[in-house]
Amino acid sequence: MSEENDATLIKKRKNEKINEEQHNTTNNNYEEPLVYDFLTKEDHENYNNFVRFCKDNFAYVDMKDINRVIHELRKGPNKDYFSNYISSSDDSDMDDNEKIEYMDDDDDKNKSKVDCIYDNDKPCNRYKKKKIKDYRKNLKLINIKKNKRARINLIVIKKKYLNDDNNNNNNNNNHNIYNSNNFCSGERVQKNTIILSPFFMPVGTKCCIKGLTLEDVNDICDYIILSNTYHLSNIYDMSIFEYNKDINNLIKFPNAMLTDSGGFQMVSLSKRIKILEEGILFNNIYNSEVIKKNIKACNVGDVVKKTYESVCSDMHNDNNNDNVVVRDNVVVRDNVVVRDNVVAHDIFDEINKNVCDETYNNTNEENSCKTKKYVDMGEDILLSPEISIRLQNFIGSDIIMALDDVRSSLEEDKNKIEEATHRTNRWLKRCIDIHKKKEEQSLFGIVQGGLHIDLRNISMDYILRQKLNGYAVGGLCGGEKKKKFIEIIHHCSNEKNKKYNYLPTNKCRYIMGIGYIVDIIFCSLFGYDMYDCVYPSRTARFNTAVSFDGTIKLKQAKYKYDFSRLENNCKCYVCLKYTKAALHYLISKRNTITNVLLTLHNIYFTLYMCHLMRVAIFSNKLNQFITTFLYNHFVVGVKNGNYKIPCADDKKMNDEKKMNDDKMMNDEKNINDEKNINDDKMMNDEKNINDEKKMNDDKMMKSDKKHEQGSENLNMKSKNMIEELKKNLPQWAIQALEYADIELMF
Repeated sequence: MSEENDATLIKKRKNEKINEEQHNTTNNNYEEPLVYDFLTKEDHENYNNFVRFCKDNFAYVDMKDINRVIHELRKGPNKDYFSNYISSSDDSDMDDNEKIEYMDDDDDKNKSKVDCIYDNDKPCNRYKKKKIKDYRKNLKLINIKKNKRARINLIVIKKKYLNDDNNNNNNNNNHNIYNSNNFCSGERVQKNTIILSPFFMPVGTKCCIKGLTLEDVNDICDYIILSNTYHLSNIYDMSIFEYNKDINNLIKFPNAMLTDSGGFQMVSLSKRIKILEEGILFNNIYNSEVIKKNIKACNVGDVVKKTYESVCSDMHNDNNNDNVVVRDNVVVRDNVVVRDNVVAHDIFDEINKNVCDETYNNTNEENSCKTKKYVDMGEDILLSPEISIRLQNFIGSDIIMALDDVRSSLEEDKNKIEEATHRTNRWLKRCIDIHKKKEEQSLFGIVQGGLHIDLRNISMDYILRQKLNGYAVGGLCGGEKKKKFIEIIHHCSNEKNKKYNYLPTNKCRYIMGIGYIVDIIFCSLFGYDMYDCVYPSRTARFNTAVSFDGTIKLKQAKYKYDFSRLENNCKCYVCLKYTKAALHYLISKRNTITNVLLTLHNIYFTLYMCHLMRVAIFSNKLNQFITTFLYNHFVVGVKNGNYKIPCADDKKMNDEKKMNDDKMMNDEKNINDEKNINDDKMMNDEKNINDEKKMNDDKMMKSDKKHEQGSENLNMKSKNMIEELKKNLPQWAIQALEYADIELMF
């Protein structure tokens, strides 16, 4: 027995020695990511001063006065901050007679402050003066800075939960270096959340981020966190939110909250849903008692009936009965739905399991039922646009989303995508009609259309005319090729498109489901503001940390003897306190604390990268930032094994393009060679004359040569690094840089 133990011990020591040797080899091959040191201390100070300016001037004012504050600041000493100002995010919602008042020619004292009105390109005798009205909404976007197509916007959201200890807590956030909002101004009460875009919204699906305490969330999430209406409605009685006023007060989160409408569950629970014109029929994954009670509290039966008749009037048959609406095989009678003579009493409590198994479809009903088998395990619950909005009204989030018909980005049937696009438009109208808290909650519409630009245009043309406070791009990040992804996000924000075919610059632009840092950076290049995803917290539960060069999979044996910090230039609690070896050890012992620690790091790091992006935009150093970021991922990350290039097959197209370019260059070279022979004769004559002059110049050049040699070596190194980066970049990334007018430089 002792001999067996000795043999096991010897084998164990040999394995440890092998692991240590492998670790040493790995360390020797490891390449440190580039540091963002081109963003100088002065750049960070200037940005921090700007953030303090925003907070001091907008965090403590009433939202109704915010237009007057902007008007005064644009005339003050810091007016340069508003050089990119276009209009407030609410201006387009006002009627013309609300925005402008006219004066006669004899009103001399105000002439200098107003613009002359032009009639047929000729000045007339009346002048216009903008009448500053009270601001009526809870969210305000102000254009601040633009660099290329990327932009920094100031978003002000009225607070619902005022934490008395908020200022004191902020003063103690020593490790929260990415956020410049740690500013206290006397004893004033902070009335608004100050947000600078681009920014990422961590997801707390069921009100909280898994594993994090309230203190953790408040320390790192100074902007917005996101929750989901479908899950909240199945877990919480809506009376809880009403009793606590809203979700912010329930979870004591002092900043902003956004709730998704529940439409995303059409994809995540695709085998448990049916799509009806009335809404989404869920085969519920929860016990339905709670959500049935919540739906009943919505009390939207009569509203839905009227809206349903209005939106689909061209498809309805009156059937000589004022109380009956018939559409194909669907009959709505006094808040009761009948299909094939099967009645589902009180549609907003429960839809009977025996309704037709086909997915309801306007134009292609026969094909739709062949796409997937419906899973019938739980109780059927209908989530209509009206119910979704009313539930979000109960929840009390600051930003609410319209219910949309989400289809997978891999859907090949364009007819189904087109049908979903038009249904999304109809549902948006119903959401707008039922939304009664417009001054307390901002409703965002969602642009659909799959990977088809023409359908995206149809969607935008309708949704943008509704004059909402913000717009989201949905239906992406579902496994589509990066090339198509880049084309869609480029098109939807391309200001060269005709009106209503791009998202307006004075409204919030939100891409749903974006969580990879590479995607966040590329989308920010095209002028988007907001992103959300479960990726940072979910990947943490798979023992993976995000880093400057990709991801670190800490379960791998090579980290057993790696006593370096998780990230050298990250100031989060985990990077300051834990080594890779310590985290690897905790993972090997299945200690769940690693899930919490890595969630903390991943969210912090994602927000920190957004912070660096904002500083780069503000400092006009976007080219250097993007070049450094891409080099860290596509060169350093690939070498270190921390980054796998997505859609690498597109790189073949890039190689073919380079081969064609080389061929064209060779053809041009052959043509030029013949010309060069003739030019050589003339050059020889000139050369003899210039030789004497060059001898004199050489003496002066020698003194400067030593100084120039150092800079030449540096320039040569940068050129080589850029060439290496270009070789590794796939075609979709190169195309994105061209769209965004980015020049690679260090």
